[in-house]
Amino acid sequence: MKSILQQLAPHLLTVACYDREVNCRRAAAAAFQENVGRQGNYPHGIDIVNTADYFALSSRTNSYLHVAVCIAQYDGYLYTFVDELLNNKICHWDKSLRELAANALSSLAKYDLGHFSSTAVGKLLPCTLSSDLCMRHGATLAIGEVILALHECEYVLLPDLQNQVAGVVLAIEKARLYRGKGGEIMRSAVSRFIECISSARVQLTDKIKRSLLDTLHENLRHPNSQIQGAAVAALKSFIPAYIVPLESKGFNAITLRYLEQLTDPNVAARRGSALALGVLPFKFLCVGWKDILRKLCAACEIEDNPEERDVESRVNAVKGLVSVCEILTKTQDHSHLLSAEECISLYVFIKNEVMQTLFKALDDYSKDNRGDVGSWVREAALDGLERCTYTLCKRGLKGFSSKSEQMELGSVPQLDKTDVTNQMNFLFDENMATHLVGNIVKQAVEKMDKLRELAAKVLQRILHNKSISIPFIPHRERLEQIVPDDADLKWGVPTFSYPRFLQLLGISCYSKYVISGLVISIGGLQDSLRKSSLNALLEFLQSTDENVNDSKEYNLSNDILWVLQKYKRCDRVVEPTLKTIENLFSKKIFLNMEAQTAVFCVGVLEALNIELKGSKDFSKLYAGIAILGYISSVPEQINIQAFSHLLTFLTHRFPKVRKAAAEQVYLVLQQNDALVPEDKLEKALEIISETCWDGDLAEAKEKRLELCATCNLDGGTFLKVDVGTSRRVVEQAPTSDENAAYSSLVGSAGF
Repeated sequence: MKSILQQLAPHLLTVACYDREVNCRRAAAAAFQENVGRQGNYPHGIDIVNTADYFALSSRTNSYLHVAVCIAQYDGYLYTFVDELLNNKICHWDKSLRELAANALSSLAKYDLGHFSSTAVGKLLPCTLSSDLCMRHGATLAIGEVILALHECEYVLLPDLQNQVAGVVLAIEKARLYRGKGGEIMRSAVSRFIECISSARVQLTDKIKRSLLDTLHENLRHPNSQIQGAAVAALKSFIPAYIVPLESKGFNAITLRYLEQLTDPNVAARRGSALALGVLPFKFLCVGWKDILRKLCAACEIEDNPEERDVESRVNAVKGLVSVCEILTKTQDHSHLLSAEECISLYVFIKNEVMQTLFKALDDYSKDNRGDVGSWVREAALDGLERCTYTLCKRGLKGFSSKSEQMELGSVPQLDKTDVTNQMNFLFDENMATHLVGNIVKQAVEKMDKLRELAAKVLQRILHNKSISIPFIPHRERLEQIVPDDADLKWGVPTFSYPRFLQLLGISCYSKYVISGLVISIGGLQDSLRKSSLNALLEFLQSTDENVNDSKEYNLSNDILWVLQKYKRCDRVVEPTLKTIENLFSKKIFLNMEAQTAVFCVGVLEALNIELKGSKDFSKLYAGIAILGYISSVPEQINIQAFSHLLTFLTHRFPKVRKAAAEQVYLVLQQNDALVPEDKLEKALEIISETCWDGDLAEAKEKRLELCATCNLDGGTFLKVDVGTSRRVVEQAPTSDENAAYSSLVGSAGF
């Protein structure tokens, strides 16, 4: 075996490092290990066996980028590895493997810079125009990665080679290789190629620079998000390398181009331009920064025209807005481009406009056939709020130290130059801190596991940030107890997170934020989440807390009434809120608060009068009918109004609703004897039980009038109450045909 060991070893290790299948990689490594143990004549055998072990080869990425690189340092393996990548892996049918092979090739370049610059690149250049898509895609990626690796090793390319590399993209476009099935793949590869040669500072002519910039502009308008992402990454390297040195030539034209595209009818153009603005250098943004930020803020809002709405555009606008703010505020060596007055105005704009825009983005609950796509906007907004908070607080801690800035601050009445607290308060005050923490906590108790975990971790970083202290947070010590500085906490698990965050219901400045998010979970469709959140709320109400002086039920009832008022006619919130009230009534919550019970019931009845009127939503109607049943059963004067309202549903246009109302009326009559005279109770129960309420509507109307007469109630009206008064409102009798109305409901429900 001795004569062929040197030939066998490189081939075994090539399979061990570069085969696509993990079983083949491990089998080749095991064969190599056996031969090292039995023959003992492999070059550097023991070291290689320790590097290419069973577990190291389990990951394809680790095998390509770490194991192979370690083995290639030994004599006899490098060129075999390079040949394998060039001949078999760069043109592999698997796209992800071609991308990995290009990175693997660049990671080997440090061992022989001359060989890679001449032989490897020279072999790959003609392949960029190959008729085989896999070959030209892999070759384009590989050239870019190798050129970048050579630059990082401080290797200077020959002028002739630089010219050949610079002409690759033009040749691809001239051959029209963006067309056809592989066009999208080639666009991504070209964008990565431009990013690599920009980072390597390859010499380009003005014509090629303009051509490459046009290519990136086209890719930014492409509807494929991966192509857009690659183009944005390329633009981030291309502009500082080739456009900034031109000293203001074309700066405004590029910025204006992206600003105009923010309102382009083409949604792909809006998506790409928002991301592109977020990677432009300071010199591009400083001149018209206010206009740029204002237009990005407008792009973050939901479009008025439903046909123009695009959630990805809003997500990218949020990301671009935050990035622009960071670029404008992080750059320290361009103070001559931004005056002291503009600098102050910039931070005030971030506080007053940008932060408010991000708060609005947290209320984006858009839905389409993909589900709750608004969660993508909320996710980006959470990240943006954290970063902008750091920006404001960092500047507040440093202060406006230059003389010119101090002079400007003298004109601001709220800011005392000698008082650090006032200076911080100028950019970040207690009201904003409360709003920030409250909105984050609201997301931390809603129904999506991913967003709950993200919100909790954002709050955790804000509270425990070591480098930037966030001031003016109310009840900070309590918050730090609830959200400790522990990276291993499972915030996405409902049974862990809800009992912690619901402690904030005892803090008045946060309780409304918590309850407005909590009702979404308790009244949602997910059973496990509903049980976890409801149990956590019941435990909170039953616990004794020294920090809470007032009645927990009293405060909770006021907060729920606030939610019903704030989100009036918003089914997304009102429907789960009604279900939450129903669940709490079933647990005897709110029914024993003495005077507050009547106040709460009046508020709920007011909301029901508004929300149930004309509603076609079965879930909302069922919840409302159940709530009316509970209120009708309380020993308060309000029960008469609730019972009167409940009776109106006996003649509802939908048979199922009439039947549900009849069942609820029957239960109420059995539980509350005071509603009906004792001598007429049996007759009333008989009317309810013997009538077919989901049958003929005319019969239902007749029986309802009979029931009202039995109960001594006016059958044509129901009482609508206010906090101080009660007044009669004529009930609107249905005028449309019952069957037509019911069929319209079935149609709207999607059956």
